[in-house]
Amino acid sequence: MDYSVYDTADFVCDDSFVAWVKEGKDSAHWSAIFAEYPTQREAMEQAKAIILAAAQLPAFQLSATEEQALWEDIHMHMEQHDSTPVKIRRYSYWYWAAALLCITAGAAIWWLRPAQAPAAYSRLLEAASLEKNERMEEINEEEHPRTVSLPDGSSVVLQPGARISYPFPGCPERNCKREVYLSGAAYFEISRNTLQPFIVYANEMVINVLGTSFNVRAYEQDSLVEVHVKTGKISVSVQPLGDKVVANLSANQQAVLKRNTLAVAVLQTIPPVSTRKTEDVAVVNSFEFSDTPVDSVMAAIEHAYGVHISYDKALLAGCRLTASLTDEPLHEKIRLICKALEAGCIIEGDEITLTAKGCRPNVIEN
Repeated sequence: MDYSVYDTADFVCDDSFVAWVKEGKDSAHWSAIFAEYPTQREAMEQAKAIILAAAQLPAFQLSATEEQALWEDIHMHMEQHDSTPVKIRRYSYWYWAAALLCITAGAAIWWLRPAQAPAAYSRLLEAASLEKNERMEEINEEEHPRTVSLPDGSSVVLQPGARISYPFPGCPERNCKREVYLSGAAYFEISRNTLQPFIVYANEMVINVLGTSFNVRAYEQDSLVEVHVKTGKISVSVQPLGDKVVANLSANQQAVLKRNTLAVAVLQTIPPVSTRKTEDVAVVNSFEFSDTPVDSVMAAIEHAYGVHISYDKALLAGCRLTASLTDEPLHEKIRLICKALEAGCIIEGDEITLTAKGCRPNVIEN
């Protein structure tokens, strides 16, 4: 490619250049171009400023006000750039209109396209020989937690940006392993089955469980992988080191894996993970209810799992529940609540509908 003939608009419309500015892809290539074509540095700096400024705009179609804001941002980015300041040339209106059209159209494609799978996550799937047609994948592209129900009855609360893959149709054989591959942060509630161990692969960490609840934080860019146990017990191993268990954890303990050395530390989680409220750890309550109004119970579940529960609030206004719903998956919690309320339940994705005739003092026994 002869970049000597490129101008600012050409760089703005170059997908590879845009990916470099936004994600740092092909850094070696574009750094070499920057050094090889010194006469193009001004155009490249201007193109970078346009791309960075346009990325701040939520809309793909620019109004006059937004266009003015874009140019102000461009000037700001140019002034703040570490390299020698450059002067923005005054091109004709059609020239900049073409550049704006390209960057806004490119932004639409950029923001609407599926997020690329992180490298560590992709390597895990490759090592497991799981092709796309052999697995199910769930990605939380929303801005709030999203609950995914697995074929075995387990539930996973995915934080924004998190993704999981698992073999389809699951684990039909009597003694097979239930395996899930994770990238990002998620909260797991595992349906107990002693004949089918549940295994989570999270970057270099491997988590083995039977029936329990725990949080995992395994971001591609982080230097650490963390698992926090809420209830039950788990064992942790490190994939590059084989199947040897390096840590056994029980309730309110955590393991932290340092990825560059593969060293694992076991810590007490204080306060218990159930009370933590951060953007990286799913907010999942203890679900200990004592003579609690049904409205409060439903609100707690909606908040924790990112679901919507429809029911006749007037009919159940006087209903109260006493329950200890610890590590049951979401579907099991709903089943127990419906049983106590003598209500029918329909679960369709993140929409849950309860049909009840009324209530009496209820205690859930589980």
